[in-house]
Amino acid sequence: MANCNKQLNNSQQQYGAGEYDPDLPNANAVMAAICCVSSQYIVHPSADLAMLVADLAHKLTAPQYAESKLVTEVAKRLVYQWDEIVREQQASLMDATPLSESLH
Repeated sequence: MANCNKQLNNSQQQYGAGEYDPDLPNANAVMAAICCVSSQYIVHPSADLAMLVADLAHKLTAPQYAESKLVTEVAKRLVYQWDEIVREQQASLMDATPLSESLH
């Protein structure tokens, strides 16, 4: 799992959302990475893991990964779902962060 995290973190830092990632050569590899990180998110939910899965979902929408209509549809749904999870994570983080006394 640690190797998976390291490779995916490097991948996330190097490539923007929706871009082809040569470290993940086909849609199967991207889906495997999504499953790997999603499993980690289930055990230890965090904004960082949610953003990583969302980034991978966006990568899956790149034309190079459009191996079939099914992959394209799954990619769209994953993007929608993980973008929503990221928004929820960010909102809960904002709710949990106390405001400074100087802001009142």
